[in-house]
Amino acid sequence: MPETESIMTEYQPVILTAAEIQNIEARAHKMRAQAMADALRTLGRGLSFLFRKLSSLLLHPRAA
Repeated sequence: MPETESIMTEYQPVILTAAEIQNIEARAHKMRAQAMADALRTLGRGLSFLFRKLSSLLLHPRAA
């Protein structure tokens, strides 16, 4: 029968080294940067579409 202390439960904290923590932080930074770039790219496309739509409505009025 295994010892109680050798079995890890979800409530026991994981001991990480400084290098592992830095690696996790670097990956998180990269993921945040990618998410921000995607969000800004989507916002830019949306604004560009909005400006083009408004300008087409103002510059090319429909015939009556």
